[in-house]
Amino acid sequence: MSDNQSLSSLHMTRAQYLWAALGLVLVFAILIMARGSVRDIFHAEKEFVLGMSLSISSIFFTKAFSRSSVASAVHHIHEPKDPSVVAALDAAVDQRLHAMGLHENIALLSRDIAVAGKRINEFYDLQAMDPRFHATAPLLRVALTDLDDALAIVSRVAERIGTAEVNHVYHIPAEMKSHLNDALRDVREASARRNESYESLRAQIAGAAVDDLWGVFAVLTSDTLKAQRDLESLASRSIQTVPADRIAVLQGYIAASLLRLATVRDLVRDRGLEEPHTLQIVGEDLVRAQVKLARALELGAIARPAEEQATEGQAPQEPAAEDPPTEAPEAPTP
Repeated sequence: MSDNQSLSSLHMTRAQYLWAALGLVLVFAILIMARGSVRDIFHAEKEFVLGMSLSISSIFFTKAFSRSSVASAVHHIHEPKDPSVVAALDAAVDQRLHAMGLHENIALLSRDIAVAGKRINEFYDLQAMDPRFHATAPLLRVALTDLDDALAIVSRVAERIGTAEVNHVYHIPAEMKSHLNDALRDVREASARRNESYESLRAQIAGAAVDDLWGVFAVLTSDTLKAQRDLESLASRSIQTVPADRIAVLQGYIAASLLRLATVRDLVRDRGLEEPHTLQIVGEDLVRAQVKLARALELGAIARPAEEQATEGQAPQEPAAEDPPTEAPEAPTP
């Protein structure tokens, strides 16, 4: 028996302390019996009195310093001081979790949440070319953020119970969030000004918007909305992709948006249309967002979960939202 096991056997339960106290009380009672008027009885039947008293005290002390196997097991479960007991308990819990199928269900739940986020991202990208998609896009972005948070909760639960093969979740360092939030405000303003620019230009043109101006404007809309989606995801508590990679793709969206914006302004002037002043504001907001994203990356390496550091040599999971900037489609035939 090890030293730890010897020490752990000295710990007593409440019931054992009670039996020990009763034994001590009886011992003191025997001592008191040897005095006063009871002394004669004690002298007359010394062997009987002492034998009976010692027998009863032996029963109490035996109850105090011995415990049943059930009481001992319960005590070790509630106070697992012995490392071997801790290891046995962990093994029993893990075996029970496997028997319940909890590990498999946690892994399946993680996969389903990740797939749901990918499907919503695909639908978002398909709809982002619509200049009026900005009316319903916020609901989809909120759903994506909720899915990222749900996956983060599942990942924490999986880490605590030892479930493998779940989707990694990445957290943004607090010192970077201020720059990301500032960039998000600029992109939101740029998106809002883009909406105003669209309505202003649309009012100047009769008929269906089918020429190359609207084709480039649709691409500008797509890249701006994708940038806003990715920034809102970065500004949340957790994301499903490596933050540095997501920021790099995000910078690509904003750079593409600036190129499309310059093309839109040229086409507006070529057609003799009145350029909305909000188009210039869109460009200014996007440039400010680019600067703030660069500052966020300059803060240093972005924190990774411990399990990702252990598997650093593995290829990262492909992000659902990291599509290349949208190419301008050919102008439809009127």
